[in-house]
Formats: sequence, C-alpha cells, structure tokens
Amino acid sequence: MKINHIYKQLINEGKEKHSYGCVMLFLDEKSTELKRAQKLIKEEDLYLGTEDDGGYGRETEPHVTILYGIHKDVPDEDVEELIEKMSAPELVLEDITLFDNPDFDVVKFDVNNEDLNKYNKMFSELPHTTDYPDYHAHVTVAYVKPGKGEQYVQKLDKTQKISIKPNKIVYSKSDGSKKTYDF
Repeated sequence: MKINHIYKQLINEGKEKHSYGCVMLFLDEKSTELKRAQKLIKEEDLYLGTEDDGGYGRETEPHVTILYGIHKDVPDEDVEELIEKMSAPELVLEDITLFDNPDFDVVKFDVNNEDLNKYNKMFSELPHTTDYPDYHAHVTVAYVKPGKGEQYVQKLDKTQKISIKPNKIVYSKSDGSKKTYDF
C-alpha cells in the first residue's frame, strides 16, 4: 500500500469517505486461480491511478458487490437483518470481460448466480441510489489503461472456469468504516 494512501486515511479518519455504502462478498485473496488471472495482466498495461486516489492496478480485495449505493442514514440493524438471511453461494467465475470508461478499462470475471441476483434485490429494498439499474455481478481482476482491456477478454470453457465460495460479507459504510460478517 502506498504511504501517501495510508497517510491520507489517517488524516481523513472519521470523515465521510464515500457518498454511499455497499455490501460485498469477499473471496479468498490467496486463491491460486485468481492470482493466476491477475498475473496475465502485463505490468505496462496496468492503470495505477494517482497518489490522490490511492491507486488501482490489480485488485487486492477480490469481491462481488451485492449493492452499492446504500444511503448513510440506513441503520446498521436493517443491513444486518438482511445479511442474516444470506448463505455463501458457490460462485462460478465465467468469461473474462471488461467495463470501459475514459480513464481506464476494468478487466473482470462475469459471475452468474441466482443467489446474487436475489441478494441484490433484497438489499435494493433499502434506501439507495444507483446509476446502474441492471445488476451485473462480477469480480474485478485489474484496472488497465484505456483501450488495453480488450486483449484480455476471453470466453472460458468449462475446464477454465473458476468455482469459489466467498469467505465473508463486508458492509462498507459511507464513513469508510467496514463491518465484517463470516458465513
């Protein structure tokens, strides 16, 4: 982690860091399969961001976002009540695709799982704001320079797909704090 990012975290401790909160399923960051996919990304293609944004590069906390956009005034108890209804789904990381925008391409695995869709719908009942009305579950591999992501897109056959279970649920609040729940 960059020292400037750590310093910025200490300065901003207690201040609102994000506009909204989110609920995510975290995957084992030591997963051999995920590490292998990240190693496919060439160093010179990585988008590293700036010192001010904490950098990007390879994803260091692999996760699937259930819902981003939870309003800061939603009581923790409301979120926790929904978390209690969840169980660890078996996730299959499928084709490698990308999201592109002017600043960088996001190289990602698509995840197709009905439980994730159900969880997204559950949490969508909470007050939230989103610019993305359609839920597309994914696991980010890395952020690359604009136009560099297309070379990493690939259809995976059955033998290449990665099956993995999340090991925890994380509620990341708008103030920057995180609450972790084990399955």
